[in-house]
Amino acid sequence: MNRSTTAVLALVLAGILYLSINVLSSNMLRSIRLDLTQQGLYTLSTGSKRIVEEIPEPVRLRFYFSEKLANQLPNIKSYGLRVRELLEEYVNLSQGKIRLEIIDPEPFTEHEDDAVRLGLQAVPLGTGDSLYFGLVATNTIDDRQIVPFFSREKEAFLEYDLTRMLFNLSDPKKPVVGLISGLQMNADASPMMRFSGGPQPWAIIGAIRDVFDLRTLDPQQGVIPKDVDIVMITHPLGLNDNALYAIDQFVMGGGRALVFVDPFSEVTARSQQQGGRQQAVALASSQLEKLLNAWGVSVATDHVIGDFEASQQVNAGQDGRTRVVRYLVWLQMGLGNLNAEDVVTADLGPMILANAGSIETLPDSKVAVTPLISTSAQAMRMETDLVRFGPAPDRLLEIFKADGVRHLIAARLAGNAMSAFPDGPPKGKDGAEGKTGTQPHVPHLKASSNPISVIVVADSDMLHDQFWLRRQNLLGQDVIVPIAANADFVINALDNLSGSSDLIGLRSRGKSTRPFEVVEAMRLSAEQKFLAEERKLKENLEKSKSRIAELESRAQAGGGNLLTPEQRAEIQLVRAQVLKTRKQLRDVQHNLNQDIDGLETRLKFANVGLMPLAVAVIAAILALFRLRRRRRAGAPRS
Repeated sequence: MNRSTTAVLALVLAGILYLSINVLSSNMLRSIRLDLTQQGLYTLSTGSKRIVEEIPEPVRLRFYFSEKLANQLPNIKSYGLRVRELLEEYVNLSQGKIRLEIIDPEPFTEHEDDAVRLGLQAVPLGTGDSLYFGLVATNTIDDRQIVPFFSREKEAFLEYDLTRMLFNLSDPKKPVVGLISGLQMNADASPMMRFSGGPQPWAIIGAIRDVFDLRTLDPQQGVIPKDVDIVMITHPLGLNDNALYAIDQFVMGGGRALVFVDPFSEVTARSQQQGGRQQAVALASSQLEKLLNAWGVSVATDHVIGDFEASQQVNAGQDGRTRVVRYLVWLQMGLGNLNAEDVVTADLGPMILANAGSIETLPDSKVAVTPLISTSAQAMRMETDLVRFGPAPDRLLEIFKADGVRHLIAARLAGNAMSAFPDGPPKGKDGAEGKTGTQPHVPHLKASSNPISVIVVADSDMLHDQFWLRRQNLLGQDVIVPIAANADFVINALDNLSGSSDLIGLRSRGKSTRPFEVVEAMRLSAEQKFLAEERKLKENLEKSKSRIAELESRAQAGGGNLLTPEQRAEIQLVRAQVLKTRKQLRDVQHNLNQDIDGLETRLKFANVGLMPLAVAVIAAILALFRLRRRRRAGAPRS
């Protein structure tokens, strides 16, 4: 056998070996993965594994994915592979309890008819075909859970959505959450009203109903049904003593509560504008101090919290121009503001709050107060009147002076507490006792029978759609994309209060975006420096303008509008100073991000240019080394 025949045969064998390895790896090694990400984004969490292991009956998963059509859309095709691999991971862990079917619903087939009948979303393509990318999960008694369409924008919640489906199919009985609200959340909107364009419920209502049995309560009758597991109170207004007593006895008897109170509810103030400014202001502050005081805390309504470090940036007009400034009372709370040791807030993504208050522990409180959300030390209390009549970011920045205190915005309350009604049920109009709490003939509880379990949040605006989601149009479909973890916090809190914790660790997984802490610290430092210099220059500018006005008024007071040469010279000098000050102010604004831009340039060079340059240098060194070695090998020996 000659050399050419051997070479050809070797190439053929190498090709066969290559194809064999690929076939074997794609079929036998599909479930073998090595997750090297810092947060383990591609590894099922302990909670998911536990839920899968405890599935009591077989579950059927039908994954509808238009694979042939997805070949035209690389982004959807790659995400489809990601979803399929994760579903296979669930199957591998289920020990045969989960059965997965991969279905390509081609046009005009029975599979497409089934997809439409089961409620999956069909996304029209430009070719006239429709793309399906959804999941239907059923158990043996035909309970059904559906993902109409897997949106890549919600990839961070993929594992949670899938595990929640399995959990709901395994335990169809949902904990009951009783809602007591002073907000117009439209929780009772019927499907007919929603489809006919009537008031739409807030998105947080749908998120809660996905996991819990949510019911709207009317506690004014003094009764909370016995089957309610958790009471959720949002911006309480006008609750009478019967209602307060019902909540009090519910908590004293071991019931759990999630409470959102607000010193100034911006959402309520906006919705009440038609009733007049005075009415809007009156309804913007929550009213629950009687119960909060009995639980050992207080949330004052005379101030809101401003936080320079956590504040969001907004557009503000000044001198006919629009510029980006910090609005100190709109807060984005990141990892540094959340309690990493509490299951409700551990590893939670950033949250957005507006006009939040502060939770104060009363001196004689015997209830343990555990922080969940706190401000940075660059914060201060600001009078509520500063925000009641509209946003004024520049005004807040002018008076801001950090007090160095980390103010408490959300907290867990646990421990023995006394009733807010030490003398028993409230008296009726005729002096007789009213209803006794949760049901007639139940003895009054002067103190909690067990340690209370309450979570208090000093903000209710965070529940509104504006502060945690955006609606995007994806291939003609309206998709809700969370921009903050507000809903995660609410579901985490309700899950924890209901005694379920397996799902808590999942909602924050898969978030691959991480803040650039060095750049953010430089940005904050630059802004603080800018604000200090801007304040000083503005003061000089105002003094100069006042001096010019003073000189001109003196001339008019002297019997005419003529100025003396000395006055004209001084005015010219002051005007020159004004022009100089304005130029300095523009320079300060222009140079605000100079250090950050420099760092960005260096990072771009390091990531884009330095690595290829390093490879080129190493390659050049190796080439020189080889060339020198060849020369030495070819040099004649003496």
